[in-house]
Amino acid sequence: MENDYLVSVIIPVHNTANYLRKCVDSVRNQSLKSIEIILVENLSIDNSADICDEYAKLDERVKVLHLSEAGLSIARNEGLKVASAPYVGFIDSDDYIEPTMYQELLDALLFYKADFSYCNYVLDFDYKESVNPFRNSGSVELCSRKEFIKDMMWEKISCSVCTKLFKKSFFYTREFPVGRLYEDRLVMHEWALTCDTIVWVDKPFYHYIERLNSICHTVTPFNYYHYFLAEFSRVEFVNRQNLFEGKELCEVQTMMLRLCFSIFKDIMLRVKPGEFQGPIKDMRHKMKRLLPLLRKEELESRCYKKLWKLIYLWPIYRLVHYNKFKRIKF
Repeated sequence: MENDYLVSVIIPVHNTANYLRKCVDSVRNQSLKSIEIILVENLSIDNSADICDEYAKLDERVKVLHLSEAGLSIARNEGLKVASAPYVGFIDSDDYIEPTMYQELLDALLFYKADFSYCNYVLDFDYKESVNPFRNSGSVELCSRKEFIKDMMWEKISCSVCTKLFKKSFFYTREFPVGRLYEDRLVMHEWALTCDTIVWVDKPFYHYIERLNSICHTVTPFNYYHYFLAEFSRVEFVNRQNLFEGKELCEVQTMMLRLCFSIFKDIMLRVKPGEFQGPIKDMRHKMKRLLPLLRKEELESRCYKKLWKLIYLWPIYRLVHYNKFKRIKF
């Protein structure tokens, strides 16, 4: 007879053997004991798979899936298929959490009958002190979906699903986008738009481990292109929704487009002429599609001019800004 767990925690695992035990132990040692731990190992070439199997023997709450295909979204989606609890959370296998995280997130979610609850995070580094970017008042606060999305666009809230606890039913009609990187950044604003109630536990429960060889820190044209796609989806989202107006709309759209420009520049300075033409064309096409929708007063003037030049003066702009003397290597 299967246990009636309250929370299923899905942990994708790929080549994180040096961090995996600390991650899994932080979930096993939660004050909330009614937790199902789903380790979704996919094509690891270190001993991550063996560590997963070891935990399955050690703790009956641990389930292990071994996949023949790698990918964070694939792992999360497969984990959701076997999750048996009415509430579900996600952790990256190189991170760890504080002992009361899921109990307090669950208490808040149940009390306010929310679609999901979320907490704060801490950035942990190997080479410097940890960074804690929130006030951490300890309060529990309801927030509207509009407030949540606006704060997320301003980077005041993490878009990562790892700092959140969801109703399992939230994923009955949703799945993580396969074949895309920065998947949380790509979809979380769209998902939040459909929610009725969101609750914030203002405490630092989640520890992001900043690794230079993680996906988010791996510098390749392909990764940068996917970062651009995720960020540009947010630009279009803000343009479609009436979340911001006036000066604030100008400021947030300018901030996002500057990031898109920065990503685009990093790609252009790292690829040889003639390489990566499909993604480069796609990025320029997306920005061209956006330009007619923007009024000059909705962007800082220099940003608007750069967008216009990048689209309509491309041969000259490319020669001036992305010439071989400025090129850098990955």
